[in-house]
Amino acid sequence: MERKDRIEVGLIQIATRNDDPWDAVERVIDRVRGVDLIVFPELWNVGYFDFSMWIKRAEPLTGTTFMFLRDMARSLNAFVLGGSFVEKSNGRYYNTAIFIDPLGNLLGKYRKRHLLSYRSKEREILTPGVKPLVVATEIGTFGTAICYDLRFPELFREMAIQGTEVFLVPAAWPIVRMEAWEALTRARAVENQAFLLGCDVSGKGFLGRSVVVDPEGVVIGRLGGGEGVLRAELDLAKMRAFREEFSAWRER
Repeated sequence: MERKDRIEVGLIQIATRNDDPWDAVERVIDRVRGVDLIVFPELWNVGYFDFSMWIKRAEPLTGTTFMFLRDMARSLNAFVLGGSFVEKSNGRYYNTAIFIDPLGNLLGKYRKRHLLSYRSKEREILTPGVKPLVVATEIGTFGTAICYDLRFPELFREMAIQGTEVFLVPAAWPIVRMEAWEALTRARAVENQAFLLGCDVSGKGFLGRSVVVDPEGVVIGRLGGGEGVLRAELDLAKMRAFREEFSAWRER
């Protein structure tokens, strides 16, 4: 598979709207035209703290959310990491991210492995995932984690060992832990000499501040707290050269 040297990414930072979550996306869709990869935040179509709605709004892997994101990927000719949604499967519920290619094919799913119990009902309602998701494509190799997973470096190292070049991290990160977001997104990138795209929701109580971090820990793009789209160019050729010259990532 021939690899691209540079790609353009677009992170969609939106506030949750239970009544019409698709409307928020439609308002910003023109701002991600022309990118290679689009990333959504965590539980953007149901709301992280609206626990009463999780089971009511749960859906199968290839349900309404998948179909919406599939059509978007096709119309924009882009890969899509669809943030996450509440997946219902065999009587269990998961916080699931899906990765879709420009033809609308589902390339893989990631079920959040680390579930939050601190001031959250996530651990009560959901079942943790087991396997990481690493997807090799013509635009790069991507690994996915979700929000609280950022606090567990072993998951990111596991994905790095499997070849990840760009970490995709949809989140619903609270504003009261801004310093942790800033520190952890940069740390996970530096530890593994990989790009990291952290896409957070906006709105009351949430941080926003979606971020793109390069393999040396330099923030090359950041949003504020409101809704918006963060676009950035990733120089994958430079990253690969950096890994070869300064090979800390494989000298553990």
